[in-house]
Amino acid sequence: MEWISLASTALGALVGLGATFVLDQARWRRESEQRRRDDRRAVYTSFLAATAEASEILFNIAHGHDTDASATSRAQTVIRDSAVLSRRLELSLVAAPAVMREANRLVDRLRDYRRAVGQGPAEDTQAVDQARVAYNEQRDRLVEVMRGTL
Repeated sequence: MEWISLASTALGALVGLGATFVLDQARWRRESEQRRRDDRRAVYTSFLAATAEASEILFNIAHGHDTDASATSRAQTVIRDSAVLSRRLELSLVAAPAVMREANRLVDRLRDYRRAVGQGPAEDTQAVDQARVAYNEQRDRLVEVMRGTL
């Protein structure tokens, strides 16, 4: 009879240890996924902030708010100066392929915008406006895809 109570106690301890192990694993997975989401969110935000900075500079140049002699040359180097490309490399480390496709398209639209603004002061405002709208639409598509991964 003593061995039955000992076996019951041992079995209860094993069940308790197993349950604790399963719960710890689930908590670890949940916390790990939360850390990955937080990391992705930080990289996404950094990339979007860099592209927004570049876009704002281009907008100011295109609309005559930035009229000094170096404005046109700043338009040509805005993507590099705003760290868009280095932020895109960071993004490639954590982003899903769908996010990267949309991010690459956003950089392409930003380059189109830069090209239109770099043509000179208000030479073709329609081309600049179209490039800006295309950039903004692509940014919105990227944000939607990013939200789906968070």
